[in-house]
Amino acid sequence: MPQALINPTLTGINQTIEDVLDDYPVHPYQSAFSLPELRQKLVAHILSQVSHPLIEGLQAASNAAPVPHYSQLQVRLRTEMLVRGSILHILRENAVWLNRHLPGA
Repeated sequence: MPQALINPTLTGINQTIEDVLDDYPVHPYQSAFSLPELRQKLVAHILSQVSHPLIEGLQAASNAAPVPHYSQLQVRLRTEMLVRGSILHILRENAVWLNRHLPGA
């Protein structure tokens, strides 16, 4: 992925993570993803799930090249859905680790 796409994509994903986590209880969700190790896994998982057409849409926005149009609402809803699914996936996948590193988990 070109460097020009990484920063805006990462910034948008991090903001969406914050917005989505605001909908979840502090314990265990916000507490778990305040741990740098788990937050990094969450971001990596989300980035691995970003679809190729969405990346093309982001690239088109920066290059003004003709590619499929994605509305801001579509991109936001898709990203929120990815974040919510990824939160559950990462918590399930790291449950044992989380029990050792998060008091009261």
